[in-house]
Amino acid sequence: MGVKVLNKDFLYYASLGHKVTSVDPTTFSSLSGFRHGISVFNIEKIKESFLITKHFIDSLFKVDMNSSILFIDLENVSNVSTKLCALRALEPYFIDNWSSGILTNSIVSHKIDAILILSAKDNNFIIQEANKLNIPVISVVDSDVNVNMVSFPIWGNDNSIEFRHQLTAEVSSMVLETKLMKYGLSRL
Repeated sequence: MGVKVLNKDFLYYASLGHKVTSVDPTTFSSLSGFRHGISVFNIEKIKESFLITKHFIDSLFKVDMNSSILFIDLENVSNVSTKLCALRALEPYFIDNWSSGILTNSIVSHKIDAILILSAKDNNFIIQEANKLNIPVISVVDSDVNVNMVSFPIWGNDNSIEFRHQLTAEVSSMVLETKLMKYGLSRL
């Protein structure tokens, strides 16, 4: 089954990056160019990043049905949607103020196999903590972010509320679909 939300409107919101002057050199390969001084993501790269993420999620839950992805969204404009999507997929979430060591402490009390962060730029400190703990990171990577810190980058506009809502819904669907398929096959 493929990624469902990549319709024309979704791709439009996802494809707009930042001003040319703030583009990180590591993201040039994902851009199709610039328009009116704004970077524009290559739509095929956005689709590709979703498919790579889907394959990772599939493999994560196929290896261990009890795997978990921690959904993290510290932005008030989208964190309720993130919480609902995490609950829908029966996954842990964090939407409050983050302080140093929370990830380390949550790993001690919960098994966290990967984390989803809706903005790599705004949550760089969480990504650094995850990298120290060797936890794969799925994150929205905008054109002003160094992509090398994120294990599974999803190219897109991290400021778009629509993109954030649809992204968490899609990741939730990916997790739920994989769990259901694994559960169905294990029951045969």
